[in-house]
Amino acid sequence: MKLGKLPPRHDARTFKLSRYVQSLPMAPPLVDWTSKVPEYGMLANDKLGCCVIAGMLHLAMQQRAAAGLPVVVPSDDDVIEMYSTVGGYVAGDPATDCGCNMLDALSYWRQQGLTFGGATHKITAFAAVNLREPAELASALWLFGGTLDGYALPASVQGASAWKAPAGKLSGRTAPGSWGGHCVEDPYDKGGALAVITWGAKMPVEAGFRDAYCDESYVVFTPEWIEANGNSPCGFERDALLADLAAL
Repeated sequence: MKLGKLPPRHDARTFKLSRYVQSLPMAPPLVDWTSKVPEYGMLANDKLGCCVIAGMLHLAMQQRAAAGLPVVVPSDDDVIEMYSTVGGYVAGDPATDCGCNMLDALSYWRQQGLTFGGATHKITAFAAVNLREPAELASALWLFGGTLDGYALPASVQGASAWKAPAGKLSGRTAPGSWGGHCVEDPYDKGGALAVITWGAKMPVEAGFRDAYCDESYVVFTPEWIEANGNSPCGFERDALLADLAAL
């Protein structure tokens, strides 16, 4: 399988989730947004380092399914076109298969939109989730239909059927990034037991693994999701978000 997430790019202008949900509610014991998605699809991530594009598309499909909207699995051609635009990939030239940056890709999703199934889907905005606050992660999954996560994967999980918490010092094959950077979509939380969507399937992830290797996480605000679940789900400050967008 291919990876393809470039190292995190930090930008002081990136919105923080905690600003728009003033009092994070306690998430229910189980958050699982996978049940309504008929198929996630590999989305060319077995051939190309397009995991960031694939992760965004998986999240877009999942939010649409949860909102009761039709879900279409993007074609490889759809994925490759977006990967070419965001990551500079030139079809047929392996030297240009260099992955992409999550912030760049999220900005593209907001400004240009993801095109698949004959339609273009834009997000209103995106915001960073605090990696040091497990309760914020659980609430983010519940409130916004999943998160888009970046991992600095260790070589020790190559071929693994689950990503388990490391034992001992993070070095050698367990060093962060010793395999490479990878972007996944996170739809699931149950008392600290996670699972992510990667390479078209659900990958179990222990909370300790996420703590050790996840280096960026985002929620996206989409019109379909907000309209389906109310303009202010559990205290979501929509007006503050729109004001910040207008100030960009």
